[in-house]
Amino acid sequence: MANVFEQEGSPTQDSAFREHLNKNWEAGNRKFAELEGKVQSTEQKYDDVLGNQDSNAKDKKEKETRIKKLEDQVAKLSLAVFGDGATAVHTISSSEDNHSQIAEEVKLD
Repeated sequence: MANVFEQEGSPTQDSAFREHLNKNWEAGNRKFAELEGKVQSTEQKYDDVLGNQDSNAKDKKEKETRIKKLEDQVAKLSLAVFGDGATAVHTISSSEDNHSQIAEEVKLD
């Protein structure tokens, strides 16, 4: 804690007045120390928030890239299933007795 108000006295001052000034100076120094602590706390919180913003921006960019890739995959699948670029799905019979069919291949490109 830095003393903002220095105690000083002169031999011509009476002791009651000097004591009164000393109490005021001590109270002022305590208040300045309290304010200094609040400023440091605020600066720390600001630094934490700023650091979080940087990591949040990086996470956002990674998630946007992932979403874009997923959208591209969904678009290809939609085109293959519903769109003009659909390719035939070749099927083979699993057995003569079982009439279920299984897909052989789907081309997305």
